[in-house]
Amino acid sequence: MSAPDPIEPLSPMVVGPSSRRIQAIGAVMYLIAAFLFALNGSVAKAQIEAGLSPAEVTEIRTIGCALLLLIYILIVNPGSLKVRRTEIPFLLLFGVLAYALTPFLFFLSVELLPVAIAALLAFLAPVLVALWLRYVKREAVGRSIWLSLVLVVGGLILVSQVWSGMTLNPLGVFFGLLTAAALAAYLILGEAGARRRDVMSLAFWGFAIATVTWSILAPWWNFPWNLLTTTTSLFDGAVTGIPVWSLVIVMIAISVIPFVLVLMSLQRIGAQRGGILGTTEPLWAALLAFILLGEVLSPIQGLGGLVVLAGVIVAEFASQRTLRAGALTR
Repeated sequence: MSAPDPIEPLSPMVVGPSSRRIQAIGAVMYLIAAFLFALNGSVAKAQIEAGLSPAEVTEIRTIGCALLLLIYILIVNPGSLKVRRTEIPFLLLFGVLAYALTPFLFFLSVELLPVAIAALLAFLAPVLVALWLRYVKREAVGRSIWLSLVLVVGGLILVSQVWSGMTLNPLGVFFGLLTAAALAAYLILGEAGARRRDVMSLAFWGFAIATVTWSILAPWWNFPWNLLTTTTSLFDGAVTGIPVWSLVIVMIAISVIPFVLVLMSLQRIGAQRGGILGTTEPLWAALLAFILLGEVLSPIQGLGGLVVLAGVIVAEFASQRTLRAGALTR
């Protein structure tokens, strides 16, 4: 799964009536990005159901994204590719954790869970970031974090339907929670990395390092290239004969495009509003998984998902208030 770096707006926010159109455009950009990120989950699951493993889906995605970003950067700003020696340890950690491990864990959870629930579990990351601010950085996040935790736990109880003996695959839930932890670390590292270099080159090096990592763990000569020429189905079997290679191309495109849209959006609406709009991704994931894969959530699970998202939004407000307060004291 792809997630945007939590950077501050690249230009000062404009205040007043004249800014409404700019902010509206930014909001639409972020909503489109959330839609494409959600679509990525369903497209990846279709590839997994066609025979590719989560590791293979992650591997081919990373190299495709790295190549697209490299072409873009070579055209627009080739000098940004330079790396200082002191940056190497951070970039290695960032690439392995953010771009190799995080999507792999997400695809593992997608293999075992409905896409919407896998996306919902991944979006617990903002709650974990708020807890990190509170207990690791010792910053006063505020009492609203406890409300957030109550909502999240209550929502997850509804989603998992524990009173029915846990209707979800326990291993899938475990991978989903690991995805949230990895994504939280990615957000924290991404914020630090965005202060050191421009975000496009940061993303390229992340994907490039992830590509090298997967090339070592799963050598390309073992990749099942023959599976790319096979066909699969979408729209709950209504459309058949879709080449797997076409889904790979779509997945790569919808992994890079929303990343660029998020950057353009944050210039207009800022990180806090972007974080809130990003919580629409699990909702899109539920709708798209229903349309493309025929996955249906029960009404109780749908209600639980909305409760979880409410908790995530509360946590996002709590952490953003802390970040703003810290910026004012610097």
